[in-house]
Amino acid sequence: MNNATVTDETLWQAVREGSETAFEGLYRRYFQVLFSYGKRIHQDGDAVNDAIQDLFVDIWRSRRSLSQAQSVRFYLIRSLRRKIHRSLKPDSLHGEEWENVQEAVLPTEESPESLFTHAEDTLIQSEKLTAWLSQLPPRQNEALLLRYYHNFEYSEIADILHIKEQTARNLVQKALQLLRKMAILLIATALQFIF
Repeated sequence: MNNATVTDETLWQAVREGSETAFEGLYRRYFQVLFSYGKRIHQDGDAVNDAIQDLFVDIWRSRRSLSQAQSVRFYLIRSLRRKIHRSLKPDSLHGEEWENVQEAVLPTEESPESLFTHAEDTLIQSEKLTAWLSQLPPRQNEALLLRYYHNFEYSEIADILHIKEQTARNLVQKALQLLRKMAILLIATALQFIF
């Protein structure tokens, strides 16, 4: 198979059918494009390279269940973007910025007490979020999890829940509004104890 003359869609289909040659061709065709894009959203070239490797490993592992991509380029770039954002500690800070914040705010050597406190705080936050999610109506909870935990598009959520796309958007939006209200109530209660 001469990969230079083969369309993306043909390569993608061959990958879905288990062709290692097509997989290698897809990787070679898109590595530089993905790397350039990744460097625009994350400065650490090694992390971008790792994300690309992980993306292609995921593609190969799930090749039999992949659907036919309407645009292979769009699929790969969107998937890489998700991988990179998931690898960042807070989504709003990029690698070096996060390290600078850590150096400025966190002690250089963490004591066992601070490690325990951090782990305990994380557990408490996780428990609060779980409790808040359990208070949502079941459809809103499911739509929110599909959107933000499983990263499905609204059209995909609509297909899964057998509803219209706009209804899926509304469910997610209402769930977020309820979570914001719960967070505001928690903050207001905490402020009462402080002042």
